[in-house]
Amino acid sequence: MKRMPKIKDVMSAFPFSIEVSDSVSKAKEMMKEHHVGHLPLKLEDGSLSVISLRELERTQLPGHVHTEFDELTLSDLCPVSTYTVDLQTSLIEVLDHMSENHTDCALITRQGKLAGVFTFSDACHAYSQHLKDFFFPGGGGDVA
Repeated sequence: MKRMPKIKDVMSAFPFSIEVSDSVSKAKEMMKEHHVGHLPLKLEDGSLSVISLRELERTQLPGHVHTEFDELTLSDLCPVSTYTVDLQTSLIEVLDHMSENHTDCALITRQGKLAGVFTFSDACHAYSQHLKDFFFPGGGGDVA
């Protein structure tokens, strides 16, 4: 009998992170360099937040409240509430929460410290692997 996977089994461990005082431009450069769509940040009060490339790009749309893009820091944009779970949380619990709340990212912690990040991309990868294991149990998971 297979065990229920934990979020730690499918998260991206040791994610790149950025300071809340850093510029939006620096965050975009870092995301491009490391091919990631989310960057965790530690807020001044010690809590965690996350900024997504989608949120950064939205700030450059015409009519956005922030017009001086080059002067923005991540503290101007980062969300107040972020979905955060312990790395022992079941994958099903995280997927259900993300689906029900239209959340595209979860920050994973161990003893209150950042341990990983789990995004829709990670979910797609885990589901793809599950399907390959189910339909091609002896290997040969290359799908035409």
